[in-house]
Amino acid sequence: MASGDEDDPIIEEIDVYLAKSLADKLYLFQYPVRPSSMTYDDVNHLSAKIKPKQQRVELEMAIDATSPNYCRSKGEQIALNVDGAAYDETSTYSTKMMDKQTFSSIQATTNTSRYAAAVFHKGELHITPLTGILQMRPSFSYLDKADSKTREREAANEGGDSSQDEAEEEAKAITVRFSRPESEQARQRRIQSYEFLQKKQAEEPWIHLQYHGVKDGRSEHERQYLFCQSGRCLRELRACQNSKGVSVNVDAASG
Repeated sequence: MASGDEDDPIIEEIDVYLAKSLADKLYLFQYPVRPSSMTYDDVNHLSAKIKPKQQRVELEMAIDATSPNYCRSKGEQIALNVDGAAYDETSTYSTKMMDKQTFSSIQATTNTSRYAAAVFHKGELHITPLTGILQMRPSFSYLDKADSKTREREAANEGGDSSQDEAEEEAKAITVRFSRPESEQARQRRIQSYEFLQKKQAEEPWIHLQYHGVKDGRSEHERQYLFCQSGRCLRELRACQNSKGVSVNVDAASG
């Protein structure tokens, strides 16, 4: 009778290296709102910034306003709603047209101890632990700015309506809802908790970055750090397993 090893023979043995040069700097970006066949590699990245402690990233990318799929009238209307008719240094769209969009990150998971990036080259597998996995989604913060502009205009217009007879009010049906009253202590805890969180997030400054595309020479240089730089092969990944809880235990041949 054939043993289990004979039924499942070893096809190939691969040397495994644990690279640490980028261990605290390597992030995986995911773009869940777009298929993998439509990457942003060739899109002009205008700016990039990060809050490392919060693992928050923002990328500003250009929108091709010359594309036949771009609706120019809509782009102009959005810019008008956001910035108003006058242009100044606080304007979001300097061309008076929506010609860029911002992507903001959320953490896909807070525990990346079981995740790593790997490169396979000349029969060797080099793996680097991931610092974070971030999902990049379009930010619609510009709509908040447009809403603020609308409220400012409405507030200015309400000044002229105050002289009208307020006695002539149309009767309207209202819905009355009863809910358990919130104690003052509970309300203060809720407000303070939210305000504390917002304050802590705002305290960490943005670090502005220089973006380099996939084909850029600097990117190629940085990719070399995905390979183990020590020149020696790790006999096992037990050190990584003990420190980060990675359930990987692969023996490698001596180098």
